[in-house]
Amino acid sequence: MEHLKELISRFSCAYVEDYKKIWIKAKLNSKDDLLDVAKALQTEGLRSLSTVSPTDFAEDGIMEINYFFEDLDTKRNLWLKVDLPRDEAVCEIESLTPLFASANWHEREAYSMFGVRFLHHPDLRDIIKSEDFRDKYPFRVDFDWDAHEKETVANVQQIVDAFKKEQSENEVDLESDSSETILNWGPTHPASGPIRLRVHCDGEEIISIDPDIGYVWRALEHLVTKKDFIGAIVAVERLCFMDNINSMVGYAMAVEEIAGVTITPFASWMRVLLGETARISSHFMGMGVFFNNMGLHTLAMWNMDTREFFLDFLESYSGARIATAAIEPGGVRYGLDMRMFDELQKALDKFDANIDEVEAIFVKNPTMRMRAAEVGRLSADEIHMFGLSGIVARASGVKTDIRIDEPYAAYDKLDLEYITQERGSARDRFVMIFEELKSSVAIIKKAKQHIEEAVANGEMNPTKDHMVKVPKKLPKGEAISRVEWARGEVLMHLVTQEKAKSPYRLKMRAPSFNHTMMLDYLLRGQTLSDIPLIFGSLYVCQGDLDR
Repeated sequence: MEHLKELISRFSCAYVEDYKKIWIKAKLNSKDDLLDVAKALQTEGLRSLSTVSPTDFAEDGIMEINYFFEDLDTKRNLWLKVDLPRDEAVCEIESLTPLFASANWHEREAYSMFGVRFLHHPDLRDIIKSEDFRDKYPFRVDFDWDAHEKETVANVQQIVDAFKKEQSENEVDLESDSSETILNWGPTHPASGPIRLRVHCDGEEIISIDPDIGYVWRALEHLVTKKDFIGAIVAVERLCFMDNINSMVGYAMAVEEIAGVTITPFASWMRVLLGETARISSHFMGMGVFFNNMGLHTLAMWNMDTREFFLDFLESYSGARIATAAIEPGGVRYGLDMRMFDELQKALDKFDANIDEVEAIFVKNPTMRMRAAEVGRLSADEIHMFGLSGIVARASGVKTDIRIDEPYAAYDKLDLEYITQERGSARDRFVMIFEELKSSVAIIKKAKQHIEEAVANGEMNPTKDHMVKVPKKLPKGEAISRVEWARGEVLMHLVTQEKAKSPYRLKMRAPSFNHTMMLDYLLRGQTLSDIPLIFGSLYVCQGDLDR
């Protein structure tokens, strides 16, 4: 890390400092140095740009841009800041997309939501937000939401008109006697959910794919600023219902860092246990959807049976099966009645009894082997280039897992090892889901045993140790936290003002954004029948895309 600090210090910086064990934090004095710094970082091995997060300090006339660079191999990371003038006419900075492919959509998002222009970006179009927000920047702190929402009819008409215009242009752009056409895959395709892919194809061959995301955009990062620090959980957990626990853990960790609060050992172990239960719920859904995308609906439904037993445990603990609100800053929301472990044990027994059948029916399925073994392949270098994470990265042999790289909760008390595949195909990504299901069950068994033993010998009180007090007002501060979500890395960037009752800014970086960006890259030259298969293998959650 000292070598990385020395490298950054060669440039004019306001500060270069240690932030966390594997993070350095620095701020450039001039935006003109950004490209040179980025090139130096890339040469040094920091080849992944996780996200770009603007913070609008309107009173100071500043738009602060935060860049998060990662080295997935050596686990050296840099949080880099640079200030821009807030005035829309001059709120601009050089694009990093020509250097870091992963910057593409993140810069487009920063442009769409904050009005930051990235010079020399290859395709700086709006993303996520709908057409009625064209030339409006809804995450700027002075944006008038009330005035915008009063124009509901006009806004809807603008969306409709834009779609009609797009379709008419498609007809004009393509020759009538050609076999080329543009298809709308979604947004209600049974394999896609609320996402539309503009598929430019020549017969069955795909020429290009332009994903259109944001059909149920909820402006979650704005909504959290309207809630107190506890109420914000409602928005945070809706990042994706299939693994809402781990996103809440990430947010809570950022709040706790600013508040200077340390949670109890019991709460740490409960976060592991609940987080792995949610991960299992997501993985069972992911396996089912993978086969559903191939048209094997019976297998998809069969797979849901075991998942229900784990949801039974979440319901016994929180009262809800999906939107559990089970995590909050300070620990876990509820104490534990040890009899709830009876429901968890039923789930574990069900899993153990069925796992061989799951492998025989799903992993060794001949249709999946034939269809998925050679398509959608990603190399380790491409994982770095596009900032991919989770099972998508590990299926290509990249050893990255936040639970190991930057352990949180009680993961540092577990002897975890990286689970990887090597070839990076759609099938490898599917096999990763199966292997990590088994790993999560093993982790739950260890966490359950640890809690039971600690309660039995009096080290833990399950009805009192679940929560420590977090002040309702937080000091001015800033923090980032990362968790290994079921579908990859989630990074939370939280900013607070003095005596804050609610977040000033919360950036939620989730993996499906980067993974969906890969569709055009992976599907060019493939056939239409490959779309559902490769899409499913990228393990996308639409809630992440439509945050």
